[in-house]
Amino acid sequence: MQHKNCCHNRLAARAATQLPQPKVSAPSPTEINQFVSLFNSGRHTEMENQARKLLERYPGSGLVWKALGASLKAQGKMALFELQRATELLPDDAEAHYNLANALKALGRLDDAVASYHRVLKFRPDLAEAHNNLGNALKDLGRLDDAVTSYHRALRFKPGYAEAHYNLANALKDLGRLDDAVASYHRALRFKPDFAETHSNLGVVLNDLGHVDDAETSYRRALALKPDYAMVLDNLALLLNAQGKSAMAMNCIMQSLGLEETVEAKKIFVTCVKHLHITTDNTEVRSALVRALTETWGRPTEIAGVCIRLIRLDPDIQEAMARVTHAWPLRLSIQDLFGSGGLTALQSNPLLRALLNATHVDDIETERFLTTVRCAMLEAIDETKASVGTLGMAMDFYCSLANQCFINEYVFSHTDAEIRKASDLRNSLVAALDAGTEVPALWPIAVATYFPLFSLPLATRLLDTHWPDPVMAVLVQQIREPEEERQLQATISRVTRIEDEVSLRVQNQYEDNPYPRWIKATPTPKAMDIPGYLSRKFPLAVLKHRAMTGNIEVLIAGCGTGQHSIATARQLHGATVLAVDLSLSSLGYAKRKTRELGLTSIEYAQADLLNLGALGRDFDMIESVGVLHHLADPWAGWRVLLSILRPGGFMKLGFYSELARRDIVKARAIIAGQGYGTTANDIRKCRQHLLDLDKHENLGMAVRTLDFFSTSACRDLLFHVQEHRMTLTAIDSFLRENNLGFVGFELDPSVLGAYRRRFPDDQTLTHLDYWQLFERENPDTFFGMYQFWIQKLNDPVS
Repeated sequence: MQHKNCCHNRLAARAATQLPQPKVSAPSPTEINQFVSLFNSGRHTEMENQARKLLERYPGSGLVWKALGASLKAQGKMALFELQRATELLPDDAEAHYNLANALKALGRLDDAVASYHRVLKFRPDLAEAHNNLGNALKDLGRLDDAVTSYHRALRFKPGYAEAHYNLANALKDLGRLDDAVASYHRALRFKPDFAETHSNLGVVLNDLGHVDDAETSYRRALALKPDYAMVLDNLALLLNAQGKSAMAMNCIMQSLGLEETVEAKKIFVTCVKHLHITTDNTEVRSALVRALTETWGRPTEIAGVCIRLIRLDPDIQEAMARVTHAWPLRLSIQDLFGSGGLTALQSNPLLRALLNATHVDDIETERFLTTVRCAMLEAIDETKASVGTLGMAMDFYCSLANQCFINEYVFSHTDAEIRKASDLRNSLVAALDAGTEVPALWPIAVATYFPLFSLPLATRLLDTHWPDPVMAVLVQQIREPEEERQLQATISRVTRIEDEVSLRVQNQYEDNPYPRWIKATPTPKAMDIPGYLSRKFPLAVLKHRAMTGNIEVLIAGCGTGQHSIATARQLHGATVLAVDLSLSSLGYAKRKTRELGLTSIEYAQADLLNLGALGRDFDMIESVGVLHHLADPWAGWRVLLSILRPGGFMKLGFYSELARRDIVKARAIIAGQGYGTTANDIRKCRQHLLDLDKHENLGMAVRTLDFFSTSACRDLLFHVQEHRMTLTAIDSFLRENNLGFVGFELDPSVLGAYRRRFPDDQTLTHLDYWQLFERENPDTFFGMYQFWIQKLNDPVS
C-alpha cells in the first residue's frame, strides 16, 4: 500500500506565505480557499475547471499549477506536466516535489521517483510518508536493503504508521527474513487491525514457515474483512489442498474464479482439481474442466485423470464401458455398444472431446473403450463407404478420436482383420487423391485413427479441399504441421560433435519417437528475474545472491520437443535461452511450437551434452531434466554442465529414483526376457502382454503411469536404450564433493505438506537424510524423478 498525499489544507498554509503583493499576479486567499473546499469535498472536476480559469490570469502561479495537478491526479488523469511545472515554479516546495514523486512512481519511472523523493526529504527530512514511498520505489527497483532502511526511517518519525510496518514486512519477506516479517505484520495489525492485505500477507509467510493453522486463520480473517479478496481465496485453496482437503480447496478456487479469472487462479484450479475425489457429476466442475483443457489452464496431463472420472459418470458411457470390459478382447459394434442411441453419448460429451483433443488418455478401461469404438466406427464406414449416415452425425467426436490417436502415436491395439480394413480404406483414399475424385470427409478421418496422414502419398492434396472445421484441424495437425517441422529441421545448426556411442543410440531413439508430444503451452505468470523466480518456488531457501548484469544466459540441455524451454523462456524476464538436444526431429517440433507462440528469445541447436564445454560459453542458469541418467556416465555429464555454469549460478536437474522405479525395473526385465523390439507394433503387443501379466503379477506403476499410454512415452519408459537410476545418498555425496548448495525439490504441494508434517524441524525442506527416510516410507514420492535445484558455490559470489 502506498500513502498518497496530493492536496489538502496545506494549500491554505502555503497561500499564507504566497500572498500577492500589489503588483504580483497571484490568486487571492479566497480563491485558494475555494480550491481547498473543492478538493476536500471530492469535487475534482470543478477544481480542475477552476484551476484552468485561474491559470489564464495567473500563468506563473506555482500554487495553481500544483492544484491543477492534484485535481487531475485525483481523477486518474495524466498530471505529470502540471506537477513538473509546479516544482519549477516552487523549487523549495516539499509538497510539490512529493506529488511529482508519487506521479513518477505510478508511471513506473522509478529512478526519477527516487530522485524526487530525495528532494522532498531535503526540505522535509521528517516526512514519514516520503520515507515510506521512497521505500516502495526502492523495493520495486530490487534495492531491498535500501528499502528497509527507508521504512525504518518512516517509522522513526511515525511509529504508529501501519502502512510502513506493512511495507517493511513485505521487504523483509522478499529478503527471506520471514520471522522478522511476521513481527512487522503483527505491528501493522496492532495499529490497523482491519487491514485485510496485512492479514493476507501474514498468512503467506506463516504458511511458508510451516505454521499452516495460523496461516489459515490469517487468510480467514482477511476474507472476513474483504469477502471478495480473490488472491486470499487462491492462497487458502493451495493451503487446504496441501492438507488433503480437496473439496474445501475446490470451493475456494471456484469462488476465486467467479470473482476474477487470473492466470494464477486457473493454475491453482488445475492443482486442486486433480486431487478431487468425484463420485457424482458436478456441472460446474465439468464446465471448468472443459475450459481448462481447451484454454490450457495448466498441463492437460495433470487433469486427465479427474476428467476421465467425470466422463465415466455419464450413464451411457458407463454402460458401454462395462460391455467393453466384459467382451474384451472381442470388438463390439456401435449397436452392441450404445443400442438405439448410437454415438449420441460421445458426440454430446464436450469434456470427452476436449480431453481427446488435448492429451493422451491414461486409463486402461477408457483406452479399451476408445479402441473398441474406433473399430466399430471403421466397420460402419466399411459397410457404407461414401455414406455418412450415423457416423456423420458424430463427426466432431470422430475428429477428436483421430486427434487422440495421433497424440498417442497409435498406441491402441488392433486385430489383424481390423488393420487390414484400415489399410484397404487408406489405399482407397490414396487412389481417390491420385485420380482427383471426390473424397468423403469420413475417409481421411477414419484413416487418421490408424495411420498418420503425413505418411500417405499425395496427403498434401487433402489441404486443397474445403472441409468442416473439425476435419481441417485434423489435417493441419497431421499433414501441415509435420511438414513444417521437417522444413525447420534444416534451419537448426549442429554446434558440437555427436560421436559418443551411447549418445548416438539415444539420438536414434528420439529421431524415431520425438518425446513428449504436446499440443498447447500453458499460460505463465508474470516473468521474473532468476532470484525472484527461485524465491517464489523456494521461499525458505538460503540463496547466495550475486549480481546478474546484462542478458541472463540460460541453457536447456536436452530440450526435447520444447515444452521445457518455452516454459522457462516465458517465466524469466530478459533471458536468452539456448536449447539443445540430440534429436533433430524433437528440435523441429520444438521450433515449430516456439514460432507458433511468437517467442524470439530461444535459440535451438543440435548438440551432445558431453561436448558442450567446447562451446566457449557459460550460463547463469542450466536446466537438464530427465537427461543425464540416459548417459553412459551421468556424473561425468553433470560435471560438464557445472563447468559451464557461472559462479553463483543455478541448475535444475531430474534423475530417476532407484526406489520409485522398482515396477519399471521389473517390467523392463520381462520385456528383455520376451525379446520385444522397439517398433510401434512391438510396443503395442508388449503393452497388451504386460496388461495381461498385471492381473497376476501386479506391475504397479509400470502399467498405470501416464507414459504407458503413448508410443514414444512408453518407449522412453520401458524400452530406453540407456537408463541409470539414482539414490539420494549418491546425489548428496556428489553435492558435497562439488561444493553445491541444495536449493530444494520441485514436488506437488500435497507431498511437501506431508513431508513438513513428518519433519517439522526441517524448515527449509532441504535435509536429504530426512528425504531419504521419507522416500522409504512413501516409495512412490519421486516416481516423476528427483527434480531439484542446486546452486554453484565453489567460487566466490557477491
